[in-house]
Amino acid sequence: MDSMASILEVHKPTKLEDIPEEDSIAIILALKWLEYLCERIGTENVPDVLEFYYMIGWLGEKALSKLLKFLKGIKVDEENVIDRSGKLNITDHIVSLLFIERLNGKQISIELLDKIEWELRKIKKGAEQFYGI
Repeated sequence: MDSMASILEVHKPTKLEDIPEEDSIAIILALKWLEYLCERIGTENVPDVLEFYYMIGWLGEKALSKLLKFLKGIKVDEENVIDRSGKLNITDHIVSLLFIERLNGKQISIELLDKIEWELRKIKKGAEQFYGI
């Protein structure tokens, strides 16, 4: 079971199966999430990130398909892209997970966001001390 085909065959239920097209709030959230990703890593790298989220079970096939379709209509100022490597940092992945949870109908409390921000600051401080940044 080491092949990519085997991974796809045992793909378990995902966090976000679909994005309801009749829900305008969900579509707006999806577009804002895609805009965020495009501004971080460039539009050309977003499909790879979305496919990664599919592979790890964060997105279902329908959600992936709709996001890729929505992506075709998004234009960002490519000169202001933060990192063209196509790699997101941990904060970006957490933001993506929060968008996914919100798209799934879960409410994200201010307390949770504050706790996440506090944890990220702690991680960043530890990394700065470890690497002497």
